[in-house]
Amino acid sequence: MSRTAKTQSIVQETVKQVLDSALPRLREEMVARILQELHVLEPASGGAPIELLNAASSAIQESSSQADILRNLLEGAARFAGRTALFVIKAGSGAGWQATGFENNDAIRNFTLSASSGVLGNAVQSRAEVYCPVTDFDGELARTMGMPLDGQCLLLPLVVRDKVAAVLYVDAGTLPEGRIAGDALLALSRFTGVWLELTAMRRSAGGTVPEEPPPAVVAAPEPPPAPAGQALAPSVVEPEDELHRKARRFAKLLVDEIKLYNQAKVSEGRQNRDLYGRLREDIEKSRATYEKRYGESPAGPSNYFSQELVRILADNDATLMGAGFPG
Repeated sequence: MSRTAKTQSIVQETVKQVLDSALPRLREEMVARILQELHVLEPASGGAPIELLNAASSAIQESSSQADILRNLLEGAARFAGRTALFVIKAGSGAGWQATGFENNDAIRNFTLSASSGVLGNAVQSRAEVYCPVTDFDGELARTMGMPLDGQCLLLPLVVRDKVAAVLYVDAGTLPEGRIAGDALLALSRFTGVWLELTAMRRSAGGTVPEEPPPAVVAAPEPPPAPAGQALAPSVVEPEDELHRKARRFAKLLVDEIKLYNQAKVSEGRQNRDLYGRLREDIEKSRATYEKRYGESPAGPSNYFSQELVRILADNDATLMGAGFPG
């Protein structure tokens, strides 16, 4: 090995060790800072659901790739808005990547918008949130994906290495109770941008390379090839194991939301051993959401939603769910 190559290897290993030791502390500090800022904002905003934001942030931290970070951002943002979509910024354009909450989520992939002009261009150039009518953002998107009841949307740039890598689109959706929790969404988008940057730094230092990065979210240099005779030993996550992990996490997020908005009913239901009867409507609505996403998948038979209901609402005592609980 040449002296230059040896020096590079030593530097990369040192940086990797420093990042690996610092990441747990950085995670805690980032979450604590975001929650602290949201507590300050609560009186003016009417109160952001801190527990849900914490759960969404934790899911992003646990992601194994850049693509997973963005998927978990969409899932987390869906707790604070009716509909969410992500546009990846590349070569002056914003390409629809994934969406949640729309009647046809896959249709977002048909949209490619200018990132140098219009409302999207304003969000990219200013690197700041933009609140505007959906028709100002893109009239064709409003016609194809459906108009939210209030006709408004919020754009949140994800800033990575001082550049906008993607823009999160959110609106209140089509249901009367739909809303946008702007403070929580802003904190979550900023947290995601920082975490994407940390992931890229770790990748540059020779850490685990994301298996399925979305196009052009973070342009990080590839780690150098292994020295001759030294085999690479990448960490492999079985697709089915990853699916089960995501299904359980999504179930937990849904049940956390039920508990958050029904604390009095949960307390009374535990005392009277009739949790399901008191919360039937909310439980079945969330069960339908879970089944729509994971019911027909290999994770479906595992019934993670019911497991999380018993664990979170009934403190692992299924008898507290009461009569009629489908289990």
